[in-house]
Amino acid sequence: DRREITWHLVDVAPKLMPELGDRLGLAALDVLRRRGIQVSLGVSVAKAGPEDVTLTDGRVLPCRTLIWTAGVAASPLVSTLGAETAKSGRLVVTPDLRVPGADGAFALGDAAAVPDLAGGGDGAVCPPTAQHAERQGRVAADNVVAALRGTPLRRYVHKDLGLVVDLGGRDGVSRPLGIGLRGMPAQAVARGYHWAALRTGAAKTRVMTNWLLNAVAGDDFVRTGFQTYKPGTLRDFEYTDHYLTPEEVRARTAADEG
Repeated sequence: DRREITWHLVDVAPKLMPELGDRLGLAALDVLRRRGIQVSLGVSVAKAGPEDVTLTDGRVLPCRTLIWTAGVAASPLVSTLGAETAKSGRLVVTPDLRVPGADGAFALGDAAAVPDLAGGGDGAVCPPTAQHAERQGRVAADNVVAALRGTPLRRYVHKDLGLVVDLGGRDGVSRPLGIGLRGMPAQAVARGYHWAALRTGAAKTRVMTNWLLNAVAGDDFVRTGFQTYKPGTLRDFEYTDHYLTPEEVRARTAADEG
């Protein structure tokens, strides 16, 4: 029963989705508020308890379910490398994705503050989005080969294609190539972009079928199945044992061998 649930969106930014511009940000805010979602901007969470959340402005919200979506920081593993970092712990790299002071090391994506050479201005770095990470991956791979062959390395240059936001149903806000869109046109661009990014025909067929079924039957329910029966840890998500103590590593090795 929807009457038993209250949604409250908290964002430390002074505006909603500032990357999209004021007009589209206000349009998205209007969509959320029309759905009954409460929105608090310019504040963050100071403390989370079992039955309430305290905001930095002193307000206390009754809460039993907290969903934290701060996913634009580098992995804590980056801080163990001893290299210079910036921008939420991301490694400082050269335009060809090399890590200064670490011979033969390259970094990209969420782990790297890659200089934005395509119009970001002095000191600007590429945002940690899939649009950049995929292209940086190809440049990094080419540069690894070039470094082994002793040939010149290529700098990463990519003009941002814009942002797309799927708000569900017929609602969306998008800014492809600097053109502001909202409503159904924005939703079509958002879903079309994400659908085209899928790599296999099976995945495209499955996703398109789900969208068509949801359009007819309504209610978008998605079950990922990941970590369904046990709490997730950073080690599980990153597929690494670097966060384990030596005792835990020995116990895990013994269990695997047994």
